[in-house]
Amino acid sequence: MNRDFCMRAVLICSIGLLLSSLVAPPVEASNFGVPGILDIPSARMNAEGDLALTYHRQDIADNFSLGYQPTPWLQTAFRYTIFNPRGLDRSTDELKDRSFEVRARLWQERVWLPEVSIGIRDLVGTGAWNGEYVVASKAFGPLDLTMGLGWGRLAERDIGSNPLSRISSRFSRRSSSVGLGGTFSFGDYFSGPDVGAFGGLRYQLPRWNLALEAAYNSDSYARERRRNTISDTDPWSFGVVWEPAENVTIGASWQQGNEVALRISSKISTSTTTARKLPNRFGARGTEPAPSRRPRPSDTWYQLLSSDATLSGVTVRSAKRLDDDTLNIVYTNRDYQYEADAMRRLLALTDLYAPRDVRSVVITSRTAGADTHSAHYGLRRGREAWAAEVDDSQTRRDVIIMPPMRVTDPDYEAPFRYPSVSFSGGLGARAYLFDPDRPFRYQLYARIGANVNLGEGLAVTASWVQNIHSQFGGITRVSDSVLPKVRSDVVRYLQEGKSGLDSLVLTKRGQFTDDLYYLGFAGVLEEMYTGGGGELLYRPFGSRVAFGANVIGVQQRDFDKRFGLQDYRTWIGHLSVYWASPLYNFDVALHAGRYLAKDVGGTLELTKRFANGWSVGAFATITDVPFSDFGEGSFDKGLIFRIPFNPYVGFNTRGRYAAAMRPIQRDGGQRLYWGTTLWETHRRSGLDHLNQDRRRMVPQ
Repeated sequence: MNRDFCMRAVLICSIGLLLSSLVAPPVEASNFGVPGILDIPSARMNAEGDLALTYHRQDIADNFSLGYQPTPWLQTAFRYTIFNPRGLDRSTDELKDRSFEVRARLWQERVWLPEVSIGIRDLVGTGAWNGEYVVASKAFGPLDLTMGLGWGRLAERDIGSNPLSRISSRFSRRSSSVGLGGTFSFGDYFSGPDVGAFGGLRYQLPRWNLALEAAYNSDSYARERRRNTISDTDPWSFGVVWEPAENVTIGASWQQGNEVALRISSKISTSTTTARKLPNRFGARGTEPAPSRRPRPSDTWYQLLSSDATLSGVTVRSAKRLDDDTLNIVYTNRDYQYEADAMRRLLALTDLYAPRDVRSVVITSRTAGADTHSAHYGLRRGREAWAAEVDDSQTRRDVIIMPPMRVTDPDYEAPFRYPSVSFSGGLGARAYLFDPDRPFRYQLYARIGANVNLGEGLAVTASWVQNIHSQFGGITRVSDSVLPKVRSDVVRYLQEGKSGLDSLVLTKRGQFTDDLYYLGFAGVLEEMYTGGGGELLYRPFGSRVAFGANVIGVQQRDFDKRFGLQDYRTWIGHLSVYWASPLYNFDVALHAGRYLAKDVGGTLELTKRFANGWSVGAFATITDVPFSDFGEGSFDKGLIFRIPFNPYVGFNTRGRYAAAMRPIQRDGGQRLYWGTTLWETHRRSGLDHLNQDRRRMVPQ
């Protein structure tokens, strides 16, 4: 009887494990902005490219978290914590803390194995949240179980001595101090005399879009108890999570046995491919080309092609008959986020309008005054051919991407008139973050821009900012920097230059050879500096590696952002190496040279990039400035976001919002904000990007 019972139990458990392995459990954020259950981490990972925002509110601490999943097996999060956020009279805690968490998955869940991850909760920070963990999660249908071992704060409710101390005695010692942050505490990771155990469960109720949670936390919140924020803590916490909309969750919980907590989290995928859209001003029937108007008897095929291409968001610059049946057409992509969409549109219109004896076409892209690449197509005459399905092998036969084929003495050339002037305008916002007196302040403004195209890659651009509403007047912090105040005086620019001239720059762009690009510039470069300089980029066609160099002379502007100048002047310059790696769409850049405070060092940038225009990256700069002179933060570091508008609007656009977020704004390791990077300008025309989008170049 006992044997029969055991066999049935094993069979039932086996079936349960098999079924649970077929459906991945939903991944939800913890109070710390990374996948977890209430206040403990889990082994779960978000989907690659997911960007998550989480706000957790509690009397002990408020957490503002920004999490990103750069690879399928790596999770990162930047966190800003306000301890004692309600200002309880009994508490002496006034810390405003920045921390960075990283977690790696060791292996994925299998039928008989749990998912296992290892993480560090405070990799670069003051150590206020110091703690490391190894955690396992296993799903049984709607039930997801998590158990883990913790060090640091996660070992305050210990279950025994640190097993790693058997490997080395250094693992038995751990620092108890909280520093200024910005440095790695390599000697403390997974160290300490004890180890703790934590665990939790989440039970899904999909019919109501709810989940029930319970967690046992091995962090006893000793630091907060010492500061009288709370009198005592219970290891158990309980909560409920509601998903009112896809990728949005709201949670309420009873924490540490004495506090109510609220959490809201949302996430967005930065890797989503955007479907091809109708041209903005032309093409009522989608991808099928059709004349935009009744042609006049005097119109040539080139005039018809140029007119409809312009209305479609592609500028045709010139055309030349190379031989009896081949055309070369030079174009500029104005509207399309995907270069492949612009190429496809031009090809379709060429098929419609080119002389009937033309059997192939070479289209050459001109971007920022330089020819970047060409593509050879065998035309498929007739709309029926454009409606046919095309497989990858056929695409590779039809599309040959090659170095730019420059056109000299074209047969047809667009009659551009110079100078040509265009204007732009819109509303914008700017944030001032992480001020301990008030962590978030903002400004609303109107931006007016102008562009004067002088031809041959020469242009003048200008931008004026007019304040609408600003909270920057309440900033009272004064820089204590011992370095030249090349950035830490930004508060005065925010207050005295709420409205003013942001930029007024003369630029000259072009190329010396097919692989060597140049940029020259002079004028008001950004809100804090005026000056001039130049940049070179050597990028062999088809290579994933490029090399750059720039030299810029600058002088500091007056705080009112008019034309006055201050005495401080210097020059900066860098040698750069760029690598478009084949690993998870990462770009790597290394810059070495001289910075605004006359310090010398290097910057490492790591950027996750997608064809839809999204890119999320991180950078770190270390120079010859000692950490003690640099001040809080120890060295310059931060996050970079480039957010495209195209996936979120109903029309084609290459517009985007770009921003860098620094935990601490100091003076060491500072470069100009003005974008002088030719690598970024020409990145979307790289062969690796074009190859990824080959199927978008032909109809499907």
